[in-house]
Amino acid sequence: MPAEVRRQAADDLLGGHPLTRVGTVTAARYAAAEHLTVSRRGRLGNALDEALARLGLTRRVVAAAPTEAAAFAFVRGTDLVVTVPESTARSAAADLELLPLPLELPPARVYLLWRQRYDTDRAHLWLRELARTALAAAD
Repeated sequence: MPAEVRRQAADDLLGGHPLTRVGTVTAARYAAAEHLTVSRRGRLGNALDEALARLGLTRRVVAAAPTEAAAFAFVRGTDLVVTVPESTARSAAADLELLPLPLELPPARVYLLWRQRYDTDRAHLWLRELARTALAAAD
């Protein structure tokens, strides 16, 4: 059975990014920035765009990175904004500035998937439980 874990989103920005110099990052200011999205399939839209649309806003996504690590590397030295789960941002992007997301997003689900033949494998059971514990702690 897949494990579901909710993750909170945050923005990662380089120090000196224009959004770090304004008093409050509003949804409108956030949407006006150029964005990089994370998508293994290269999709430029996601739940973030739906949340912005409910506020009458759109954002300009200029590129997609296949992983969060690639996104962090890509935004360094640019004024691009990447939005990732806060737990990932805190541990993997220490040199980027973390700002709260200025709008509400539905929680993102994280699933553990495995082949059926590993359902009763003791080592695999242990690893799945370890992953569940780690993901729940990051929430």
